Amino acid sequence: MKKKNFARKALSLSLAAALAAGTLAGCGEKSSEPAGSAESGAASGESAESSGTPKLTYWVKMDSSKIAPTTDNYGTIQCYKQMMENTGIEVEFIHPPVGQESDSFSLMISGGEYPDLVHYDWGNAVSGGPDKAIEEGVILELTDLIEENCPNLKAFLAEYPEIKAAMTTDSGKIYCFPNVYPYYKEDTAVKCNRGVQIRQDWLDELGLEAPETIDEWHTVLTAFKGMGTTEDGSPIVPMVSRKMSEKTSLVRTFANAWNGMDYDFYLENGVVKFGPIEPAFKEYLATMNQWYEEGLIAADFSTYSGKEHDALITTNQAGAWLSGLGAGMGVYITALGGDDSKITGIKFPVKEKGDTPKYTSADNYPFIGLGIAITSNCKDVKAACKWLDYHYSEEGSRLLNWGIEGVSYELDENGEPQFTDEIMKNPEGLSVDVALGKYAMVSQLEAFAKDDRAEAIRMWNYDAQEAASKTWNETDFSFRYPPTVSLTPDESSELASILSDITTYRDENVIRFILGTEPLDNYEKFAETIKKMNIDRAIEIKQAAYDRLQERLKAAQ
Repeated sequence: MKKKNFARKALSLSLAAALAAGTLAGCGEKSSEPAGSAESGAASGESAESSGTPKLTYWVKMDSSKIAPTTDNYGTIQCYKQMMENTGIEVEFIHPPVGQESDSFSLMISGGEYPDLVHYDWGNAVSGGPDKAIEEGVILELTDLIEENCPNLKAFLAEYPEIKAAMTTDSGKIYCFPNVYPYYKEDTAVKCNRGVQIRQDWLDELGLEAPETIDEWHTVLTAFKGMGTTEDGSPIVPMVSRKMSEKTSLVRTFANAWNGMDYDFYLENGVVKFGPIEPAFKEYLATMNQWYEEGLIAADFSTYSGKEHDALITTNQAGAWLSGLGAGMGVYITALGGDDSKITGIKFPVKEKGDTPKYTSADNYPFIGLGIAITSNCKDVKAACKWLDYHYSEEGSRLLNWGIEGVSYELDENGEPQFTDEIMKNPEGLSVDVALGKYAMVSQLEAFAKDDRAEAIRMWNYDAQEAASKTWNETDFSFRYPPTVSLTPDESSELASILSDITTYRDENVIRFILGTEPLDNYEKFAETIKKMNIDRAIEIKQAAYDRLQERLKAAQ
């Protein structure tokens, strides 16, 4: 094994319905943990009300896969305890139940009884967009508040104006304190934190190279199937994939091999397209259907979420898949005995040898719409600004990224933080993310600027992970449709109306084509039906929003 040390209450019913239509966006593969007691987020001792200490309430989902083993409330995390002491502001954390985040959010908003701060995907998951949430009095417009009360965030946005442009709506409004991912740096160590992974030991046993083209993939998957069973007699599953509705579906990702084509909207030289109606989509479907009928794809993949998907990998049955670098690849290597020579991260598939790999489901934007909004119910806006601005200070950033000096990290001879063995070789056997979750927020949802070194080190517990990230970095990400476009409330409503039927029709029929229950001879009828469902108008709205974003970004340069 090679391991490293390293709104008000009178909220209109129309807005409540619109918000209820929103869903939490991808970040994917994250879930939440049930809320702790109302007092669990506050410091012990004298109450904030009696002492005069400012106190805020903060609603935020938790990533239970990375934190549940050590806590059920952010208030127990050491960086927050230190932040409360440093800022003199107490925070009570409120977490929605696992799997009920969207419903909990909608009920909270429609009831008007929301807390001071709410972390959410305001940029993408709220029907009508953030402008409507501001206009309807749910959240505050932040431009002037940041200018007057947030020197740290103001300085950060001045240094990186493209981030400010991305988090500003077309009407000029800033709606949240942003989750900032480290992709704003040109030399970011990890440009893409998930990708295609394969059993390298099986390739070695068969004398095969890692596949790149569609034809090479067919050869490798066929050879994997020919291996028959594992040592304990379980059947080999050449390729396992999550269901098509998830961005981390490998079957879905294979569409990218056809010149960046996507299962959804994508870009080609700045022009918005919808993959399922593109001519090449039929060839993609035919390929997936052939592989499925030959038994190269997990038989029940169309129903798989993470649990079923991961089980085939960790029980030594799966040959190839797509998953994350840290919580995916690192967990799989550990489950397979800690030998990182068994799994390799490989290039995204291409149609022809020599083509540049493309991937349209990467979330590697500095800002993707996630962040903390100050609600109109906030009783102490200045305290909220102070606490949130601290997140972007040097001291606050160090706490959120690295945790507590002398415990979760030490400074090396160059003054650079390095995670300690408490994190990298946890004596209780906790994974890096779970161990880190006791002290810092770099692997969780929070509004601050992530340090690319902390992000990389926590995901490079094995040499194979670092090698995989370097392979995935050599990918063309320009075909993805950006998550930071700004739709007008009318556009958002019209687009949602058009896509509600199209999305259902697409999802049902694409699966039928791949499984063979719908003949591919009916593909043209399928594409024509989508066109009759007004997909051209949806593309027009998407194009206009994309063009406006480009204008904002140009103006920021």
